[in-house]
Amino acid sequence: MDNDSGDDAVWQTALDWLMREHEETLSDADREVLHAWLAASSQHRRVFREAEQLWLLTGMIPSGDERS
Repeated sequence: MDNDSGDDAVWQTALDWLMREHEETLSDADREVLHAWLAASSQHRRVFREAEQLWLLTGMIPSGDERS
């Protein structure tokens, strides 16, 4: 696997988790899997944060106030 394919896979996984996190309530088991994925790699954490920032900037997910 080349680096671009690996980066694409990480981005896709981060986006999948982000969408699930904001579209549904994650079970405790799902939340543990997400936390394990984030803990597995600094790249996972970085890409997840970047994806979340992108969503916030484009208005695709509500701010913390709107989610309450």
